[in-house]
Amino acid sequence: MIISYAKFSKRHPYVHLGIIISLSLLFLISAIMLIEFEVVEFAIAIVGIGLLLPFFAKASKYKQQYLSD
Repeated sequence: MIISYAKFSKRHPYVHLGIIISLSLLFLISAIMLIEFEVVEFAIAIVGIGLLLPFFAKASKYKQQYLSD
Protein backbone atom coordinates (compact mmCIF):
# COMPACT_ATOMS: atom_id res chain seq x y z
CA MET A 1 0.00 0.00 0.00
CA ILE A 2 2.88 2.34 0.75
CA ILE A 3 4.47 1.66 -2.63
CA SER A 4 1.22 2.23 -4.50
CA TYR A 5 0.58 5.51 -2.66
CA ALA A 6 4.15 6.65 -3.37
CA LYS A 7 3.61 5.97 -7.07
CA PHE A 8 0.22 7.71 -6.92
CA SER A 9 1.70 10.80 -5.27
CA LYS A 10 4.45 10.85 -7.90
CA ARG A 11 1.91 10.71 -10.76
CA HIS A 12 -0.64 13.06 -9.18
CA PRO A 13 1.20 15.63 -7.05
CA TYR A 14 -1.74 18.07 -6.88
CA VAL A 15 -4.12 15.43 -5.56
CA HIS A 16 -1.50 14.45 -2.98
CA LEU A 17 -1.11 18.09 -2.00
CA GLY A 18 -4.89 18.36 -1.65
CA ILE A 19 -4.96 15.31 0.63
CA ILE A 20 -2.19 16.71 2.81
CA ILE A 21 -3.84 20.13 3.02
CA SER A 22 -7.24 18.63 3.88
CA LEU A 23 -5.72 16.46 6.61
CA SER A 24 -3.86 19.47 8.00
CA LEU A 25 -7.06 21.51 8.05
CA LEU A 26 -8.95 18.64 9.68
CA PHE A 27 -6.27 18.45 12.37
CA LEU A 28 -6.35 22.20 12.93
CA ILE A 29 -10.15 22.39 13.11
CA SER A 30 -10.34 19.36 15.41
CA ALA A 31 -7.71 20.81 17.72
CA ILE A 32 -9.50 24.16 17.89
CA MET A 33 -12.86 22.47 18.51
CA LEU A 34 -11.32 20.24 21.17
CA ILE A 35 -9.84 23.23 22.97
CA GLU A 36 -12.94 25.37 22.59
CA PHE A 37 -15.71 22.90 23.44
CA GLU A 38 -13.74 20.30 25.43
CA VAL A 39 -15.56 17.40 23.74
CA VAL A 40 -13.46 14.25 23.59
CA GLU A 41 -14.95 13.11 20.27
CA PHE A 42 -12.86 15.71 18.44
CA ALA A 43 -9.75 13.89 19.61
CA ILE A 44 -10.66 10.95 17.36
CA ALA A 45 -9.68 12.96 14.26
CA ILE A 46 -6.42 14.02 15.89
CA VAL A 47 -5.56 10.41 16.78
CA GLY A 48 -6.56 9.23 13.29
CA ILE A 49 -4.29 11.75 11.63
CA GLY A 50 -1.51 10.81 14.03
CA LEU A 51 -1.88 7.20 12.91
CA LEU A 52 -1.60 8.26 9.25
CA LEU A 53 1.66 10.18 9.72
CA PRO A 54 3.95 7.10 9.61
CA PHE A 55 2.19 5.97 6.41
CA PHE A 56 2.94 9.27 4.67
CA ALA A 57 6.50 9.27 6.02
CA LYS A 58 7.21 5.78 4.68
CA ALA A 59 5.65 6.63 1.31
CA SER A 60 7.77 9.77 1.10
CA LYS A 61 10.93 7.87 1.98
CA TYR A 62 10.16 5.22 -0.66
CA LYS A 63 9.45 7.93 -3.24
CA GLN A 64 12.75 9.68 -2.51
CA GLN A 65 14.80 6.46 -2.66
CA TYR A 66 13.26 4.63 -5.60
CA LEU A 67 11.16 7.04 -7.63
CA SER A 68 13.41 10.08 -7.84
CA ASP A 69 14.22 11.51 -11.25
